[in-house]
Amino acid sequence: MRKLTLLLFTALLAAPPSGPLEIRILYDNTSAHKDMQADWGFAALVTFGGHRVLFDTGAKAGLFMENLKKAGVDPASIEHVVISHAHADHTAGLEQLSTRNPRIIVHRPDKAGPFEIVPGVFSTGIVEGPVSEQALVIETSKGLVVLTGCAHPGVVKMVEAAEKQRGKDSVRLLLGGFHMLQHSAHQIHSTIARLKQLKVASAVPAHCSGDLTINLFRQAFPSGAGGAGAGKRILLD
Repeated sequence: MRKLTLLLFTALLAAPPSGPLEIRILYDNTSAHKDMQADWGFAALVTFGGHRVLFDTGAKAGLFMENLKKAGVDPASIEHVVISHAHADHTAGLEQLSTRNPRIIVHRPDKAGPFEIVPGVFSTGIVEGPVSEQALVIETSKGLVVLTGCAHPGVVKMVEAAEKQRGKDSVRLLLGGFHMLQHSAHQIHSTIARLKQLKVASAVPAHCSGDLTINLFRQAFPSGAGGAGAGKRILLD
């Protein structure tokens, strides 16, 4: 009986948190809400398992804080900030946010390996590339969700790292900057084909992905056709 209880307890610890996952895009090149201003950069807020984790902080501190306010997000409610990489269009709001919430825990891209931020939410750790960076991975009961800041190492490489590190063979949702602004249609189609091989079910390019990338991904992944944009709210069960 004691052994069965221990096995059940271990299974509960290994299970991802239950309940909804909410992703709020707070900063992006486009706007999905009339009150949210667009600008080059990226930030997204993850609410999952009773915790709030911010991924990146945009390019202009004032605009980031204004979008945060318009989204109705209290800075004090954010527990962790994960910075994908050190470029200014992902880090500008950090100082003001930390001033408003000095208890916030900041995870800069200087840790080598993957690590857990809160239950069910992980960093890939450093993925090496022309600009090395970390992605955010949420392990829901229905599959992985992967957020990328710019995916400088390559969006395929970021997904491969997430799947390998979490021991999974598919991704429920891929969202963020894909760094494909200057890619040809052939290169984009090749990337899409590889992502499908990796069993990415839905993909939503944002920020530095480029208009051609966004259009081709919408055709290839119609479930993500709503697109990104500041003010976009994604709710997954």
